Amino acid sequence: MAPFRTAQSNIEIIFADWLDAMRRGDLETMASRLAPDVVHQGVKPEWICRNRQEVIDMVGQRVGRVPPVEAIELVAAGDHVVMSVRGVGIGPPVDGDEDEARGQATIVYTLVDGKIVRMHDYLHRAEALEAAGAVPVAWE
Repeated sequence: MAPFRTAQSNIEIIFADWLDAMRRGDLETMASRLAPDVVHQGVKPEWICRNRQEVIDMVGQRVGRVPPVEAIELVAAGDHVVMSVRGVGIGPPVDGDEDEARGQATIVYTLVDGKIVRMHDYLHRAEALEAAGAVPVAWE
């Protein structure tokens, strides 16, 4: 696995190590940030990855096909980071037309000792913030 630098915060791990590696298609760096028994729970119960290899296999299917991002928000909440992202082609379809993305996605990352141990997708940002114990704040 690729060595990784010491990050200052969980937000930096998600932003600089996970998201940047995803953007570059660097699966080795991404894998180095995942715990071996990481779980990624999608918005439907059957959308689940139960270990590092399953997560990397799922992410690997998207390499080179990351849609353009219009907005991104990262919120720290203890061992959690809530990431909300918006843009055309982002987010899984869950109702109706299975070919049309929702235009947004929110994931709660749980980290322990610098490793991602859980990722949980939410349909609504408010639900994700509540699940992570984060305080919802509206920006001006």
